[in-house]
Amino acid sequence: MSADPSLSDRIAQAFPSLPPQLQAAARFVLEHPDDVALLSMREQARRAGVPPVTMTRLARQLGFADYAAFRDLQATALRRPSHTAEFSHRAGRLQQRKAQSGDGALATQIGWATAEHIAGSHDEAGTAALIAAATLIETARKVYFLGLRSCHAVAFHAQYVHGLFRDNGVLLDGAGDTGFDALRHAGPGDVLVVISVEPYTTAAVERTAYAARLGMEVVAITDSRVSPVAALAQASILVPTDTPSFFHAITPAFAAAETLIALVAARSGEQALNAIRNAEHQLDAFSTYWSRRPQRRKPKA
Repeated sequence: MSADPSLSDRIAQAFPSLPPQLQAAARFVLEHPDDVALLSMREQARRAGVPPVTMTRLARQLGFADYAAFRDLQATALRRPSHTAEFSHRAGRLQQRKAQSGDGALATQIGWATAEHIAGSHDEAGTAALIAAATLIETARKVYFLGLRSCHAVAFHAQYVHGLFRDNGVLLDGAGDTGFDALRHAGPGDVLVVISVEPYTTAAVERTAYAARLGMEVVAITDSRVSPVAALAQASILVPTDTPSFFHAITPAFAAAETLIALVAARSGEQALNAIRNAEHQLDAFSTYWSRRPQRRKPKA
């Protein structure tokens, strides 16, 4: 589950001004809300990598009388019904019905975790963020897409699908480290769509900060309300990345990007339909996609 909305708001607003140890504690609270409600303060501090007194200092910094009041708020949120909790419940029942082991069990856990993350990022708050982001993109003069390392594929895919119905999209990617040169033509009226999750690529954060200084609006697909790109964004779409695998999950970011671009297309009317038809004709003219065509029979001699 996610942290209580009012608590999340307080942490997000206070985060930039917190000292490093309090930021570490605050990030733990946002990313492990169930642990806040269920574990002792000392155990939470150990897992966050801070002294126990830091958790008390964080609670007071956020306006609570003590850590008990801070913890009670999250415990109340934990007792509320959650749409995403149904997925974990079903995953538990599935594992009970079919006692799996080894590779099969691990694959099942990863699959269910991914499904839960996608559903969670499309809840009421997630949908509102997607709609807000789609509104920014719909009215933009140009839309720049940025994703580096593991997030590059998400940016590429989003720009590719966007390009099927609009010609104002630019992927910030290029040989010889020239990919960011396109930003020299950007400014107010343009939008940067940045995909970045922890560990955040330094260049992605720096380019996003540069875009904000240019007066561009920023749409961030990221994993935390206190991520460095979320702090610069007008619209932040949050996607969980934790997984039983050793590497963070990127599939939820793909799902968010696909939903976002689909919303823009749905708002774009007949112009989008005509553009997609033209794209289909062009792709067909070059036989882009393989198809089984009937072979011509050779004439008899």
